[in-house]
Amino acid sequence: MTVFAFDQSDPENPLGSLKDEDLRKIPYGAAELNAEGRVISYIDTEPEGNDNGKGSPIGRDFFGDVARWTGSSIIAAEFRKGINGGALNVVFDCASARLPHKVRVHFKVSPILGTYWVFVKRLHRT
Repeated sequence: MTVFAFDQSDPENPLGSLKDEDLRKIPYGAAELNAEGRVISYIDTEPEGNDNGKGSPIGRDFFGDVARWTGSSIIAAEFRKGINGGALNVVFDCASARLPHKVRVHFKVSPILGTYWVFVKRLHRT
């Protein structure tokens, strides 16, 4: 198992150093966002995709355009709360009527770069 550390002593973005083929092996989706929620980089692990037929998500609003199921939910609210409070590190499970499965969401700040990560993992029943 590979562990990615996110802390002050991490001058590099560990996901940014991976090759495209390695990024596609990560068992969750990941999006790097700016403080306004615009996508800087994006890793989609969903086989059906989530681009709404609009091509690359880079530069688009993650909550309102890329992953629209997050826009009016606790997910967008937690992101805003973390940005406004100056700290963002939260993990929670949630369900959306727009998704056929529950997901685990992890927000994490990249302190050196001043960007924010959202990781989304599909939860499976056992």
